[in-house]
Amino acid sequence: MVTVDVMFLDAPYSGSVELSKDTIRYLQDQKFKRVGLYASVQFVNNLERVEKRLEELGIAAVTSRADRTHVKGQLLGCDNYHDSLRLEEDIDCYLYIGDGRFHPLALVYGQKDSTKMKEIVCNDPIQKKMTLMGIDDIKNILKKYRGSLMKFFTSKTVGILVTIKPGQEQLRPALELEKKYPDKRFYIFVDNVISFDQLENFNFIDVWVNTACPRVGFDDQEKFMRGVINLNDALLAQEVLSKDSVFNNLPSATRR
Repeated sequence: MVTVDVMFLDAPYSGSVELSKDTIRYLQDQKFKRVGLYASVQFVNNLERVEKRLEELGIAAVTSRADRTHVKGQLLGCDNYHDSLRLEEDIDCYLYIGDGRFHPLALVYGQKDSTKMKEIVCNDPIQKKMTLMGIDDIKNILKKYRGSLMKFFTSKTVGILVTIKPGQEQLRPALELEKKYPDKRFYIFVDNVISFDQLENFNFIDVWVNTACPRVGFDDQEKFMRGVINLNDALLAQEVLSKDSVFNNLPSATRR
């Protein structure tokens, strides 16, 4: 076997990072006093500049070091559970610095178990514009996800998807499902990638449990004809469905 050393390097944005006029105006109009400040890795090195500008506006910036990150203020797309951020202070809204939708959507998913969702203000330093994110951006996905979670309760045959990718492999935690639900029969599928087009070959599976990147369980709902939930929610299914939350106050959806 040949081994290859791999080096991962950050690629910080070399341009100027500023709050857009629309962002400043919105924060002031809403009278926000404390914002949860996060950025993708390309922009996280400029957060001190953003914090200083917020201070000038009379707005306090609070942040944290999320579970899988190596610097404070960095946000990953897989930080989509509330406790992933490790943010202990109360805030009025989230302020995300970066481009695209993938990373800030993690802040929306991360609030599905909350009773009230805080708005995500997205400041794109490249396009120099502001967008807003909230429950409406993921409402249909969460409806289908809840349907999959309810289906998991009644299913007798469950497929567990395990990846061998470093940092995502969770075979040992997946085995806990067999102990927690002895009345169900579990089949474990191990691969380095999830081949969605191959899953329907196993038509004896009632529902799937994803143990790889948790965004697969949310963003890829449409690719699982029989439904999919993430390992975290499978282990705590009853608690997730019984608590008062944004997730459980959405209208029901019928799966195909």
